[in-house]
Amino acid sequence: METFGLNDAHNFPLEVSTPLGQGRVNQLGGVFINGRPLPNHIRHKIVEMAHHGIRPCVISRQLRVSHGCVSKILCRYQETGSIRPGAIGGSKPKQGASPDVERRIEEYKRETPGMFSWEIRDKLLKDGICDRNTVPSVSSISRIMRSKFGGKGEEEEDEDEMEKKEQDENERRTKHSIEGILGDRSSHSDDGSEVESEPDLPLKRKQRRSRTTFTAEQLEELER
Repeated sequence: METFGLNDAHNFPLEVSTPLGQGRVNQLGGVFINGRPLPNHIRHKIVEMAHHGIRPCVISRQLRVSHGCVSKILCRYQETGSIRPGAIGGSKPKQGASPDVERRIEEYKRETPGMFSWEIRDKLLKDGICDRNTVPSVSSISRIMRSKFGGKGEEEEDEDEMEKKEQDENERRTKHSIEGILGDRSSHSDDGSEVESEPDLPLKRKQRRSRTTFTAEQLEELER
């Protein structure tokens, strides 16, 4: 039963009672519970809709899930291939690359110099070089390319910033926090969710324009 007063008509979120405990209503009309991850069947639906080309803002309105939550789930799925919520407390272990995989990454980059890290990751999966459990993360591929070829492009800077934010967020949350305790409980309850398998659906990614580079001779001509 909702607890709604006259003075609260324009104050979101409202408090509601749910089978899982005291919840709140967001500005889209969806119910959420603080400290509990989104149910797996909704995560699965978000990825499925994105696979069919539906924009995150439309997904947000139709499923009544905040735009930030939709974007975070899609970013995590593109990075890890999983819809499962991340572990709360501590940094997640990074998936490195074996020497054979590193050599294959170098080959891809030499064949197509303008190839992005996420494109290399997708190609490793498509060519059967790695599976979902062994493929290196996008940030790991970026580090390999920087160590082999040097320099840092615009896309790699965005990836580093995203990775740093995620690590900072994980370090702030500990197992002794309310979110950590609820996260542990929800992780056990999610094991019995009606959606056990991962979507395994490719998502269309927003293409970034490659940064234009010029040689010294070209720069001299442009400055004339």
